[in-house]
Amino acid sequence: MNLRIAILFFFCTWYSIAQEGLTVSYSSKNISEVFTELEAHFDIKFSFNSELVNNRLVSLELNDATLEDILSELEKQVSIRFKKESERYYTVKSKRVRLTDTQELDEVLIEEYLGTGIRKTNENTSVIVSPKSLGIVAGLTEPDVLQSIQLIPGVQSPSETASGLHIRGGTPDQNLILWDGIKMYYSGHFFGTISAFNPYITDQITLYRNGTKSEYGNRISGVIDITSDSDLANQIHGGAGFNMTHADAFIKAPISKSVGILVSARRSITDFIDTRTFRNLSERVFQETKISEGNKVFEDDEVTATKDLFYFTDFTVKAIVKPNDNNEISISSLFTKNKLDYGFLIEAYEEASTDKLDIENKGLSMNWNHDFNQNLSHKINVYNSRYDFDYSGTNSISDEFSDALLKKNNIDDFGASYHLDWVFNKSSSIGFGYQYSWNEVEYDLNFSDSESPEDNYHESNLEANNMHALYADYSFRLEQKFLGNLGMRTNYFSLLDKTYFEPRLNMEYYLNSGLRLKVSGEILHQTISEVVEFNTQQFGLENRIWILSNGEDVPILKSSQATAGFIYNKNGWNIDIEGYYRNIEGLTSFTLGFDNLNELFSVGKSNILGVDLLVKKKINNYKTWLSYTFMNNDFTFPDLNDGGSFSGNTDITHSLNWTHTFEWNKFNFSLGWNIRSGIPYTKATDVSETTNGPVINYEKTNGSRLPGYDRLDVSATYKFNWSRNERWKGKLGVSFLNIYDKKNVLSRTYEAKQSLEENAYVLREVNKQALGFTPNLVFRVEF
Repeated sequence: MNLRIAILFFFCTWYSIAQEGLTVSYSSKNISEVFTELEAHFDIKFSFNSELVNNRLVSLELNDATLEDILSELEKQVSIRFKKESERYYTVKSKRVRLTDTQELDEVLIEEYLGTGIRKTNENTSVIVSPKSLGIVAGLTEPDVLQSIQLIPGVQSPSETASGLHIRGGTPDQNLILWDGIKMYYSGHFFGTISAFNPYITDQITLYRNGTKSEYGNRISGVIDITSDSDLANQIHGGAGFNMTHADAFIKAPISKSVGILVSARRSITDFIDTRTFRNLSERVFQETKISEGNKVFEDDEVTATKDLFYFTDFTVKAIVKPNDNNEISISSLFTKNKLDYGFLIEAYEEASTDKLDIENKGLSMNWNHDFNQNLSHKINVYNSRYDFDYSGTNSISDEFSDALLKKNNIDDFGASYHLDWVFNKSSSIGFGYQYSWNEVEYDLNFSDSESPEDNYHESNLEANNMHALYADYSFRLEQKFLGNLGMRTNYFSLLDKTYFEPRLNMEYYLNSGLRLKVSGEILHQTISEVVEFNTQQFGLENRIWILSNGEDVPILKSSQATAGFIYNKNGWNIDIEGYYRNIEGLTSFTLGFDNLNELFSVGKSNILGVDLLVKKKINNYKTWLSYTFMNNDFTFPDLNDGGSFSGNTDITHSLNWTHTFEWNKFNFSLGWNIRSGIPYTKATDVSETTNGPVINYEKTNGSRLPGYDRLDVSATYKFNWSRNERWKGKLGVSFLNIYDKKNVLSRTYEAKQSLEENAYVLREVNKQALGFTPNLVFRVEF
């Protein structure tokens, strides 16, 4: 406790001596004069075309404002944008935003949705996150790509992980995650606790919770479209750093005036250095698994670890070619890997066990954007994505028995698309295109037992699906009056030999200068999803596999969603409220894995009714926002609960996040409080012993709820210069997760535990705890 107080006192002292911001009061002042004043006060330089700022006037009132705050306000008033080339130099360019996400038009309103780096345009329903400019996030030392979007209402992670994102009642496998156009099938490191994408080379993340553009398909929940940096560098730029779980480095270099390259790498350091952060994460991840228990049969078994290896890594290479202003070609590659190798020995019985797990996701893409003229452009994407999951587990007692379980899951995904945008005028445009993709999905399960050969089994499956899709979006807007987007997508899936239609609608109507009404609706389909694989439950980690829909025991998933809400933005206040209704069909008990069903198969649906609310207020350098979600997620399965509805597995009725950020010169502070309802679970009563072994008796499916969850997090960072010319920059930061060490329960299950009495079993309650108090530290250098 004394250490925590000392660290907080240290940063408070830092804050108290920081340099003041700038108070401005502009009334119809020429923006060129504003630039001169900002250059003098902040010791910076602007580079711009004089024609760009001629006769541009601004009116602005701010107290003790940072440079970033002032530039953000200027961007809102004038159709320009600022690009930070170095710590001191900024370029000023005309702001041109794409009406259909590909064709550029004149000025479009861009709103700061939450903190710095999270914004929203009035051109579509997406939220855009820019990690490079992202303000500090409570509990994080670095702008984790997937953790950052959990600040947005309707995006939750009941498992407290980065990749376990549930968007408005959907499951993680129902999200479409793209990296430079490559489909990702495993987006986390260390079993999801850290996202698999390097934030320091990420340009922006586009998140759709609803109103999805018709060019996105074959997923029924959210879309997370991640693009890496594509700007050409005029000199070598790079950076490196570390925190208490991993280290990373990247370099961006020009090859010529029109060609550049970007390379990055990250790797965990925990197999070399033992840190408090990694120990806490390990306890959370491995608790109640074969690894943490050492394959014990009885509590007093003495276990020796014979192997103890775990690491993760990712590596990217990107080439950017811009031969002229009308063409941009990029070739991107990504490789991610998680490797685990554990072994245990119970010497008293000479019982040995091993667990080996390799998870890889690699991909390659080519993207070409070409402008024929100011009104007509196209983009072409070709990609290949490969997912490989390989697990082997063994148990043996010398001269008595041995068993082995092998599990493989492989996906080969190739796709190509052509998209054309045609802008008729400033009010309307159309975008349309064609997509082709080929998926080959394989799984192989093999179990052998020398003592009971009758229990041996081998199950495998290999299927492929071709998808052809035609789509179109028509967009129309009247400045400060109306915005509408009408889309249609047609999918043909060869495995099912069926065609599916997906209408999509999004509209906004300006009631007055500060209030807008918005509505949207969409129908979506999905042919690939994850199901629970019960045979590796003893391992306790990653017991799900990807499979293709076959229309029978694995039906196609279908989602229908409608939303309506209001946006109020005036006088420093931003209020966004949206209600939604979703119906998801094609769910199976294998997809969801109910505790009291084991291998019983049943097909059902879910109905989701929810409200997302965001209230934000900005006062000079201080920002606070409160995001709240109410959601009722009910499942209905004809074969369960007598056909009646019951709460979904991750039905979080109430979720509230209250965040505060304060910026002062080079210091940033953030405090965040997260509180939510406990998730449902199925309560067990006792254990019955049968001729087939012990059987656990349960009450009503998901009829009970865990206690509520709450957590308080804090972060602080300081940025500094290593050199007088500001060429070398550094950052030092600390974060504390769960600072009052609340004992939250993430899940509750039950097991029949063998007692000391022969052939007797007792019921054991298994609670998986959330992270306790977890500190972290970051240090970075960039040049």
